[in-house]
Amino acid sequence: MDAVCVVLSILFLPEYIEYETARAGSFVPIEISVSSILLFFALGEEIAWRAFFQNKFSKILPIVPVLFISSLLFTLGHYEAGNNMVIIYGLIFTFINSIFYGIIFHKTKNAWISTFSHFAANIFEVLLFETFA
Repeated sequence: MDAVCVVLSILFLPEYIEYETARAGSFVPIEISVSSILLFFALGEEIAWRAFFQNKFSKILPIVPVLFISSLLFTLGHYEAGNNMVIIYGLIFTFINSIFYGIIFHKTKNAWISTFSHFAANIFEVLLFETFA
């Protein structure tokens, strides 16, 4: 999904790449490797949103509403002020990716696997940004 996001942004919304690059730069100190930061964020988000929130709520609600609610909240946590078109574009792909990570966690019941998927997607997106930005 990240490849689709990057390709579409290159074609139709190049400001998105600038936005994501600047946003990531605000979190990543120079002395810490990008891959370590991306792993840290992926692990933290997967523990919070999948292993805790999704796991707890799936015991009282069907999985589809749980995936939707947890992905919506996960997505809102990625909101930052800026160009509305760019923000909405990024949030749509964040929501879709969150649904995928939620499905992976639901099927495997393993936060390490959803973390690896999340981390791999983050790394892939960074590599695409580096290649095409």
